[in-house]
Amino acid sequence: MKISKRCIKSTLELSVGLVFLLDLFWMGTGVIALMSVSVYLFLYIKYRCEARLNCRHSKTIKEQMTLSDIKYIETKYTQRPDFNSPQKRALMRSPLDRFFYHDRYERVQSLLKTYALGCNTILDLGCGFGRNTRFISNDLQKTGYGLELDHLKLVWARSETKRLQLSREIPFVCGDVAGPPFAPGSFDCIVFTEVLEHLIDPMAGLDACRDFLCQNGVLIITVPSRHNLNYSNNPFIIIEKLVSLSKDSVLPPFHDLHAQFEYNWKKPEPEYGIHYNFTRQTIDKALLDRGFRTILRNSFELEIYPYLLIEMLSKGNLKVITKYVGGIEKFLAKLPLVKLLGQHLIYVAVKK
Repeated sequence: MKISKRCIKSTLELSVGLVFLLDLFWMGTGVIALMSVSVYLFLYIKYRCEARLNCRHSKTIKEQMTLSDIKYIETKYTQRPDFNSPQKRALMRSPLDRFFYHDRYERVQSLLKTYALGCNTILDLGCGFGRNTRFISNDLQKTGYGLELDHLKLVWARSETKRLQLSREIPFVCGDVAGPPFAPGSFDCIVFTEVLEHLIDPMAGLDACRDFLCQNGVLIITVPSRHNLNYSNNPFIIIEKLVSLSKDSVLPPFHDLHAQFEYNWKKPEPEYGIHYNFTRQTIDKALLDRGFRTILRNSFELEIYPYLLIEMLSKGNLKVITKYVGGIEKFLAKLPLVKLLGQHLIYVAVKK
């Protein structure tokens, strides 16, 4: 298995830290330790500058984005032969990311088992290929609806539902998340996972959730987090992320764009979609302002260096990654601060 760039980068950062400790506690020159701190500081300043440049250069693209653009880009990606099913999309990822991809569904489905058992009608808002929608209808035996902007994903979702011969028929609807064609108060629960970040106006999506939930309705939401560690061993970045949990203004600006690869102002790609990253404070306030009471707040997919080592040493063996990374994730999820530093924020809220 080829060693990933992020593993090389994190290893180099860790090596700088080890050199710092070696000089500080054994060699005692102080010069090498000072150079190590200088390297960390240089890399941190570079990271901040790149973030600012990305944000500045993406501004025009983002401001001109329309719903038609988003729909066109989504459909174009789904038409790709290597990207036209959830299985193929998973295989496009590195083994570690593939584990997290599947784990994300399992986490959401676990929350559905816990918080949606008393619900009768559940909307999977932005359902994609319908994996959670089928779980709602088949495993939970609830009335599940799926809404998705990309009609090609719904073609696959309907085909898969038919192939599996599920006992319940699933209504899949093609439409905009911010204005779904349902009556107010239609649902007891809304599943809104990895969708909010793709909306031109994310708050309009939360407004829709509020409108289409009944009183005491349950909202399950996951979004990309700006508090995530991104496999960094740079102490300045780690401190920044920790401080951001209480004061998100310390974070650098984010570009809010995504294509096949992460947005880079030096190598602009021809087509981009919206891809916001959110802070805990932003989601807290947005839910509170819309009359929701948060009953669970957490994060998952902790991007830490040991995971990269496990991926490398196991040569990408998904069973080994699942065993060890999954176990470490469960342990770290119990630690108050650490559990909020994952790549994705996850919330369960109730409409008051």
